[in-house]
Amino acid sequence: MEAVSRSAPPESFRVTFEPGSLRAEVPAGTSILEAARAAGVLLDTPCGGEGFCGKCRVRVRSGKVDPGETELLDAEEVAAGWVLACRASVAGNLAVEVPPGSVERFRGAEVEPAAADAAAPSGPLDPLVRSVAVEVAAPTLEDNASDFARLARGLRKAGLDGAPRPRPEVLRELPGVLRASGGGVTVTVARDGAAVEVTDVAPAGAARGLALAVDVGTTTIKAELLDLATGRSLGRASKYNSQAAYGGDVIHRIIWCTERAGGLDELHGRVMEDIGVLVVRMEEALGVSREAIALVAAAGNTTMMHILLGLSPEHIRREPYVGVAYDPPPVAAGEIGLAVNPRARVYSLPCVSGFVGADIAAGLLAVRLEDSKRPRMLIDIGTNGEIVIGNRDWMVCASASAGPAFEGAGTRDGMRATRGAIDHVRGWDGEVPLDFTVLGDAPPCGLCGTAYVDLLAELLRAGAMDRTGSLNPSHPSGRVRSGPFETPEFVIVRAGERGAARDVVVTQHDIANLERAKGAIYAATKVLLKSLDLDVADLEEILVAGAFGNYLDVENCVFIGLLPDLGRGKIRFAGNTAAAGAAMAALDRASYARARELADGLTYFELSTDPSFMGEFTSACFFPHTNLEEFPSVKARLGPGGG
Repeated sequence: MEAVSRSAPPESFRVTFEPGSLRAEVPAGTSILEAARAAGVLLDTPCGGEGFCGKCRVRVRSGKVDPGETELLDAEEVAAGWVLACRASVAGNLAVEVPPGSVERFRGAEVEPAAADAAAPSGPLDPLVRSVAVEVAAPTLEDNASDFARLARGLRKAGLDGAPRPRPEVLRELPGVLRASGGGVTVTVARDGAAVEVTDVAPAGAARGLALAVDVGTTTIKAELLDLATGRSLGRASKYNSQAAYGGDVIHRIIWCTERAGGLDELHGRVMEDIGVLVVRMEEALGVSREAIALVAAAGNTTMMHILLGLSPEHIRREPYVGVAYDPPPVAAGEIGLAVNPRARVYSLPCVSGFVGADIAAGLLAVRLEDSKRPRMLIDIGTNGEIVIGNRDWMVCASASAGPAFEGAGTRDGMRATRGAIDHVRGWDGEVPLDFTVLGDAPPCGLCGTAYVDLLAELLRAGAMDRTGSLNPSHPSGRVRSGPFETPEFVIVRAGERGAARDVVVTQHDIANLERAKGAIYAATKVLLKSLDLDVADLEEILVAGAFGNYLDVENCVFIGLLPDLGRGKIRFAGNTAAAGAAMAALDRASYARARELADGLTYFELSTDPSFMGEFTSACFFPHTNLEEFPSVKARLGPGGG
C-alpha cells in the first residue's frame, strides 16, 4: 500500500495588538483584519473589508508582513509601517498598533444620568410588564388548590385582571419559591391585549421594576433605563455598533450573515455584547442591577431587528426584499443571550417592510403624524433614509439607501459624535482659518455628520467647491491640495493646529459619498411627493428624526440640498424618535398596540422599481440641485449664475 501524501498544515504565527496586548494565533497568509477579529479587536471597516474605504489602517511595529495593496496610503504612511488590515497578511510573528480612534470607537460607551429633577412622562403609564407583590395562601386540606391556582387568586386580589398563563420555567420553580418565602412573592407578568403571562416569581422584595428601551441603529446603539412604577428615565447610554466592523451598511452585514459560516451568530453576538456593555455601564453609573430589568423594548431597521433576534436577513437584499417576520412575538431575554434578567420579556416594535423598519413605527408613535389634517413628512436621516408622508387619513413610506457617510463611516476622517470630533464649522470667509467646535474640549481628530453638513455649505459659499462637488485647486485659501492619486482634498485642520496630531481632511471621494447620500434622501422625498401628486409647498411641516438631526443646522441642510426648501419655521428636529417610541411602547400597552396599527396601515412605496427615481437621484447629486428653482432661498444666496 502506498502512503497517502498530505500537505503540511500552514505555519501559524502570533499577532499581538496594542494597546491591550490582545493576541491571536493564526495561519500564515491570514489577513491582519481576520487576525484582529480573532483577537477580539474590532477595526473600522465600512466597506466590509473589501479594500476600498481605507479606514482599517494599522501600523506594523515589528515582524514580517505582506503589505498587499497600498494605493490608499501615501508614501509617508507606507514608510512608517502603515498598512490596510484587510489587505495586509501575516507572514511572521507581528506586533500591530491600532489607532486610538478605532479602539475607542468600539469599546467606548457614554452614559448620561437623568437629571435629578427630571419630570415623569406626561403620557399614560400602563407598562407591558409589571411586577406586583402577592400574598399566596398556604395549602391546607380544606384548600388544596394547586400552587399556581392559589398564585392566580393572589394576583386577582392584588388587582390584576385577566386569566394568567404561566411560563413552564415558572411552574418548575414555583413550589420551592412559595415555600421558601412563606407565600410572599414578587410576581412579574407580561400583558399583551387580554393575555396575562406570568414570566417570573421571586421572593418578596425582589427588584423587577426596570425597563430598557433600545434603539439598535446601524451605526450607534442607544439605550434608556426606565422606572416602570413612575415612568421616569434613570439615564441613557450609547456606543458605536460593533457590527460596523463588518460593514458600514446593512447590505454588507446581510452578506456577512448569509455567506460566512457562523456569520449570523457572530453579528448577533456583537449586538448582544454591545447592549450588555451599555447595561453594565448604566449599572455602574446609576447604581442599579441588571436583574431588575423585567422588560426590553427594541426598535431599529428591519435588518438590525432580524439580527437582534437571530433571524436570517438573507432575503431582505434580494428582490422582492422580504424579511422573516415584521411583527415577531416577544421572547425571553435569556433565549437570545441578552445580558439582563433572563426572564425579561423582549418586545420588538413592528417593521413595515424589508427596508422600512421598527424605527419608523416607533417614530410615528413619537411624533403622532396622524394628528394632522394637512400632510406632514417624517425623515429619518441615517444609513437608510426612511421617509413617511401622511396625515390622519393616510400614510405612505419609502426607503432610500443613503449609506453611512453622514454617520461618519463612509469618509476618510469621519467619526461618530464623540470626544475629539469636530461637530460644527461656522462662518468661513475663505481666508481666515476655519471656525469650528470640537466635542469634549479635545484636540480635533475627525468630523461627525453635523460637521460635514456645515463644511459642505461653507465650501460652497466660499467658492472652494462648485455645485458639482468638485474642489477648486486654485482656491486662494491654500487649503485645497493634491492628495493620494493626485485627487484634491481640503485641509480642515493641519497637524499641530489646536493640538491636532495629524491633518484632518475632506477628500474629493468623501464629498462624492456625501453628495450621493444627500441626493438619495432628497430624490426619495421628490418621488414620494410626486406619487401623491403633492409638492413640497403642500407640506405642513417636515420632521427630521434621529439624534443626528437634533444638532443639524437647518440653513445648511437646505443650502446643500439635503432637505427641501420649505420655510425654516416648518422644518423641525424631532430628536431620537426611535428611542422615544420604544420607551412609549414599553410604558404603555395602548401605545405598543398603536405602533402595530400604524405599521400595518402604512403603504410602502418601492423606489427601486420607480422609473423616475434614478433621474431624480442624478439631479439631486449637485449642491443643492441641478434645478436651482427648487431651492429659491439658496439661489438668492448664490447670486447671478448660481455660484
